[in-house]
Amino acid sequence: MTVEAALVLPVFLFAMLLTAYLGLLARCQDEVQWALTRVAREASAEYGAEGNALLKTPVYYQTKINACLGVKGLAVSLLESSLFQQNDEIDLVAVYQVKIPFRLIPAGFCRFRQRVHTRAFTGVERRRGVEEEDTIVYITETGRVYHRERDCTYLRLSVSQMKYGDTASLRNESGGKYRPCERCVKNIVPAGGDQVWITNFGDRYHVIRSCSGIKRNIKKVALSKTGKRTPCSKCGG
Repeated sequence: MTVEAALVLPVFLFAMLLTAYLGLLARCQDEVQWALTRVAREASAEYGAEGNALLKTPVYYQTKINACLGVKGLAVSLLESSLFQQNDEIDLVAVYQVKIPFRLIPAGFCRFRQRVHTRAFTGVERRRGVEEEDTIVYITETGRVYHRERDCTYLRLSVSQMKYGDTASLRNESGGKYRPCERCVKNIVPAGGDQVWITNFGDRYHVIRSCSGIKRNIKKVALSKTGKRTPCSKCGG
């Protein structure tokens, strides 16, 4: 038993030390990755806030990452990093070495290389403008405005039929009077008993039910494709 213990115990102790050392390596990698991510986020925010050329040097961020590291005695180099060279990109590359407590390889240490790649914060005004131009709105073929809501009351008209003689005393939902439609009435003067059609929010009366001033052929288009149309007074903002 003594001989067997003398043979097995060194192997057991070596396995335990190796397991503990692998845990130390994993902790170092986690610490470096966390520090790299934090420094990259701070670099992105600082560039967007100030754009100072002094903040673009690797030496500045080398100091920051050393302050963030929780592992004492770990020397991390950022000399391979690339900062704000193309498309405002931040490419932080951390290179460091960890000493091996027992000589398994001739060098006596393991070399690691970790990386974080992101973009600098440059503001949202340009992106907001692009999103605004790509916003979907609703238009009609003959309308002079665009609508942001499909259920706008100006698109969902309520058509009523009545006698022409009654239109003089009627008012629409906005309190306005009804005038002749430029498309279907033109030079026609209806008699007092003739039937005409009106809408709840419109300001015209029509002598033809299928007049394009009543019919709503609604289309979805991008805001940038609305041409000279102005926003709807109800839903256009």
